[in-house]
Amino acid sequence: MSLLDECIEALGEDVHILYKGNREQILNDFENSFPFADWGQIEWKKVSSYEQVDTFDEIRSFLNQKLNEYSDIVYVIWDEGTLPIIQTALDKVFEAIDDVTAVSFDTWIFSPSSGYVIEIFHDGEIKVGLK
Repeated sequence: MSLLDECIEALGEDVHILYKGNREQILNDFENSFPFADWGQIEWKKVSSYEQVDTFDEIRSFLNQKLNEYSDIVYVIWDEGTLPIIQTALDKVFEAIDDVTAVSFDTWIFSPSSGYVIEIFHDGEIKVGLK
């Protein structure tokens, strides 16, 4: 079983796997929502509202402070271009975070409808921000 398969299994029910057209649409929305550096990390200094965090509670606190309401439906995007994008609930991602981040070096959790992203960079740095 691959790390992707383990991740999907750990996320449980209501996981949608996006390939090709749907994947490209979400990826385009993501790339148009946030500026990226040449090395693949979001250029946070160009993002109007962001915070470095260490816990899920800090992520929730940031989202609650900055957004009146926010969508729990998110897309998990990895830096490896051959991987699909996964749509699931934010709480499920938090519950299975070790399996989610094991799939590839860098991981982004993106909500196009609410305009937020959580970046889990391979050096252990975690930031949350708004487009």
